[in-house]
Amino acid sequence: MSSSSRTAVPPPQHLTSLMYSLPIQRLKAILSHVVTGATLVSVDDMKTTQLARLYTLNMSDGTKHLLSFAPRLTTRLLRHEATIISSEATLVHFIAGSRARQEAESSSRTKETFPGLPAITELIPTLLKHSSNNREMAYPYSIFEPTAGAPLSTLSIYLSLPVRRAIDTKIGLMARSLANLTAPSGTFGLISRVLPDPFPTHPIQDLGSASTAATSSARSVGSKTWSEAFNTLLEMVLRDGEDMAVLLPYDDIRAHFKRLRWRLDAITIPRLAILDLGSETNVMIEREPDGASPSTAATDVKVTGLRSWSHGVFGDPLIASCFDEASEGFLEGWRMGGEGKEEVVEDEENAGGRMLLYACYRAVVGIVTEYYRPQGDSSRRELEERRRLTNVLKELEGLDITTGEVGKRARTRSASSEGEEAKRQRVGSRGETG
Repeated sequence: MSSSSRTAVPPPQHLTSLMYSLPIQRLKAILSHVVTGATLVSVDDMKTTQLARLYTLNMSDGTKHLLSFAPRLTTRLLRHEATIISSEATLVHFIAGSRARQEAESSSRTKETFPGLPAITELIPTLLKHSSNNREMAYPYSIFEPTAGAPLSTLSIYLSLPVRRAIDTKIGLMARSLANLTAPSGTFGLISRVLPDPFPTHPIQDLGSASTAATSSARSVGSKTWSEAFNTLLEMVLRDGEDMAVLLPYDDIRAHFKRLRWRLDAITIPRLAILDLGSETNVMIEREPDGASPSTAATDVKVTGLRSWSHGVFGDPLIASCFDEASEGFLEGWRMGGEGKEEVVEDEENAGGRMLLYACYRAVVGIVTEYYRPQGDSSRRELEERRRLTNVLKELEGLDITTGEVGKRARTRSASSEGEEAKRQRVGSRGETG
């Protein structure tokens, strides 16, 4: 990963903007408690599209660590982005300690068929230190062992079709592996609302100490139903849009959700999904052997994990962006990962309608984000998302229901529901084997 600035520690004669943005001496003190036998030598400011500020920490023994720093106070965040640093650390901690996940990944057939994809516990970065308070370094932060490789977006144009299909297949396996994990509280929603905080508040405390478990939060708040949790997600971004006076069909979107929320009530098990798992800027890959051509054999390309694990949610696995126009390779991995295991897609008959609601949500997030953090090509991005939203709303208009007795709902067909039928068939091909 290229760097935009590099600063020795401490270089009083060569102060840079990085020195002002990071409390270097405090960072050195923290690392002395986290990493034994090595000291901080230099810091690389990493270029990234992620919200978190990322830095490579170069140690005196030649090792490197990754510092994930909360966005600056001047960065406008949407409501669901307010806890990205703590959410990522909490989720990584949860996955790392999940015996259920390790058992779910014990399928020898999966490992033999796709040797480039290790167990999900090996795809998450090792968390060395996390602090959610502002007392240590003015912002919440996490220190990880870095994930190998580079974002898929930096290499995708160089990859051959067979290699890209192999990568998509491994992403499908990853999505299916994550879906095997369920919320221990049995509730639905964002990581910050469902999982308890597992970290002690004592400054410079090693996460591996016995006090970690003792100081873990015993409480977790989440929604009792998936429809309630999704409504919370949807209302958060709609209110973000209203705060910025973004022109959107708010009443229509809320009406569609109210009319179709019964389809979400069919989800009874809160399964783990990463909302941006399908993003090329988030998926990390590594080519082997070193120096080989990008278009080499598919077995020479590994999916090493994700750049960010901050956008996790417990609910319907189909809410992940990777299901939006999913490739054949992804669907192959999704099906293969479910062979011999329980079904994870509930109420598959109405999955198409749920996916339209999820697509509507993603489009709104995309539009509102361009108002909160405008870029040089924001107009183009916004236009693309508005076109997507318009198409989704047209399809939602074609969905109709009649509600009978409590607990009994019948779906009425009409000529305008043909779009739903086609989408349901696509979803059916995704979840035939779970």
